Amino acid sequence: MPKKKPGTSSRNTSPNVEAVETSTSPDPASPPTQAPVTSQHSNLTKGLILILTSSLLLSFQNVVTRVILSPKSLFGLFDGIVLNSSLSNSLLILVLRCAVVLPIMAFIVAPRLHKNTWQDILDLSKPENKTRLYSVLSSGLFLFCSQLCMYVALGSIPTGIATTIFFIYPTITILLMWAFFGDRPSLPLVFAMVTIYIGGFMTIPAAAFTPRGEGNFVLGAITAALSGVAFAGYIIMIKNAKMHPAPFTIVNFSIIFVLGLAILLQIGFEIDPARNMDLVYGTMILATTTLVGYLLQNFGVPLVGPSLASVIGASGPAVTALMALFLIDETLNLQQALGVFLVTLWVLGISVENMKKAPAAQPKK
Repeated sequence: MPKKKPGTSSRNTSPNVEAVETSTSPDPASPPTQAPVTSQHSNLTKGLILILTSSLLLSFQNVVTRVILSPKSLFGLFDGIVLNSSLSNSLLILVLRCAVVLPIMAFIVAPRLHKNTWQDILDLSKPENKTRLYSVLSSGLFLFCSQLCMYVALGSIPTGIATTIFFIYPTITILLMWAFFGDRPSLPLVFAMVTIYIGGFMTIPAAAFTPRGEGNFVLGAITAALSGVAFAGYIIMIKNAKMHPAPFTIVNFSIIFVLGLAILLQIGFEIDPARNMDLVYGTMILATTTLVGYLLQNFGVPLVGPSLASVIGASGPAVTALMALFLIDETLNLQQALGVFLVTLWVLGISVENMKKAPAAQPKK
């Protein structure tokens, strides 16, 4: 998923990006005092649209991954399982996506967003940047583990449930911030964290815990939770790396590609030749949504600020569940829907609390 890149929000987890220059000219017929207000409102609206679209694309990515690894149909493009749900096939999708995204990001997108992209990457080798190098490499490892676990989860359980359980990551981030930086959570945050765990637990059907329960469901729930834990580690490493998101994302995607390919060559994989084109279509959709989502996020976050972007990203569990319902007819029972609602509500609450603490985003001029 770096997607969000990853960004500094619930699903937008990049470090703070450089301001994207926009030009707005005041209307000569308007009073001078009205121009800044109009400009700020316009940029806020643009930013909200960009961040919301980026968030929707991430939810769509999860739906597409689910379709590739399960007998679902999306717009009639896929019919049946493209790849059987397994560790090797999850790795294969991850590697193929990076194989498409990485060169475009490295040689076209990133240099346009940040002209010193390659110099920043080369500077990581300097002795004085050893701590930053370790943080960047660790973040790539955490992101690799998070995305791999999420792909396994999406092949095992419904999309909305996998995403909901993954969203325990804000609570893990809070605990890690407390452990490593002494940032003790307030009582309301503790209450929110407990409620999120309860909501995630409610999405798992009772039958999964019986001796004859669904093994795949238990596997999917565990890997979704592990994905959230690893993603929290990724966020902590972002704070330590303090690096522009363009070179940061290139390094992260490179680590994911190299690790995934190395493991894949060791364990092997099998592809049904009859599904080759389906796999190509699926890979291109995932790669396109990754690139577009990254660009929208990097242009949107400077306009609204990372805190407000995180509030939008907090809608992830509910949005993904609704998208899966309408696109691939994946339904949830009442208890599971309530669990999704609780997690979404309290992740939103944590994001709003963080927004209150953060400084307000500066209007673009």
